[in-house]
Amino acid sequence: MKKEAITLMGVGDIVIDREKPETIFQHVAQTLRSADITYGNCDQTYSDLGSAVRGHGTNSESRNFPALVEAGFDVISLANNHSLDYGEENLLDTMERFQKADLPYVGVGRNDTEAHQPVILERKGTKVGFLAYSCVYPKGWEAGPSKPGLAGIRVWTIYEQVDYQPGTPPRIVTIPYPEDLKVMEADIRRVRPQVDVLVIAFHWGVHIVPRVIPMYCIDLGHAAIDCGADLILGTHAHILKGVEMYKGKAIFYSTCNFAAEIGPTQRKAPGNEFIDHMLDRYGCKPDPECPTYLSPPDARNTLIVKAVIEAGTIQRLSCIPCYVNKNAEPEIVGQKDPRGQKVYNYLTDISQSEKLPVHFAWDRDEILIKP
Repeated sequence: MKKEAITLMGVGDIVIDREKPETIFQHVAQTLRSADITYGNCDQTYSDLGSAVRGHGTNSESRNFPALVEAGFDVISLANNHSLDYGEENLLDTMERFQKADLPYVGVGRNDTEAHQPVILERKGTKVGFLAYSCVYPKGWEAGPSKPGLAGIRVWTIYEQVDYQPGTPPRIVTIPYPEDLKVMEADIRRVRPQVDVLVIAFHWGVHIVPRVIPMYCIDLGHAAIDCGADLILGTHAHILKGVEMYKGKAIFYSTCNFAAEIGPTQRKAPGNEFIDHMLDRYGCKPDPECPTYLSPPDARNTLIVKAVIEAGTIQRLSCIPCYVNKNAEPEIVGQKDPRGQKVYNYLTDISQSEKLPVHFAWDRDEILIKP
């Protein structure tokens, strides 16, 4: 079968919690639905079952779930640090809702075999595969032989004193567990021959803090590409991080929040005061103009990753700049919009400051990404 050109789009964290759920995508749904495949990270569960097992659980009432389908998503990652916030029953119920809606999910399962299974979608003769992993989650949330959970990659953190003077900032060394790295590499090698393009989603990194990319993210991103990945999409940081072109393939270290809010369900949940403590700990001052968007003002810069796949490879890679409005809704902003230029400048700055090899250029209202 001839492989016609197709478009893949990917976005960051999604948390929906409002009276009219579909309105959170009202400015972007048409664009999302225009892609042949649209991916996002669901940073919550959707279920009316279970109860919070830790502070700051991000489960939403199940009535919010249809908004994902209406917005045009084709595949969703559930591998993140909120997968089991409300327990196993809640996660299993969420998975069942996705299955009934015929919306594939990746990165979680009823056991570890399921959690490491890819989603493979075929469009116009081209097969695109997805695998998802979380590197940030409470201990024990990994799926087991007979235990529901996520596809996890554990990471060691070592604080190395580099200045003999007491109290000086340490060098933070982060290293993926070798056995977990080998599992990921084996997954990628297993899936690679089955697809034309392979996308790996990682829930990783340091949240809220600008710019900083931990060592383990770079190690995992490079390892995934070395094994055959074509595109890396990172989430969790709730703020944009830099983009790296490695061996001609892009690593988005954080695609930021896309449509994420702290709504009434989140606020009334047990332990919700944890949100305020966390923000204070990281010195985060939420934008007062956005009462439900509890992230720093810079986190209003976000994007839609866009890949044009032709002849079985990514021929063109860009991002569509977006800006989060005061209602926590992403809006598409172009080159002539000051907000669009703000996104462009921010993405350029945070990539250059971390010395990441990448080049950005405007192509009409999209930001073209090249080595």
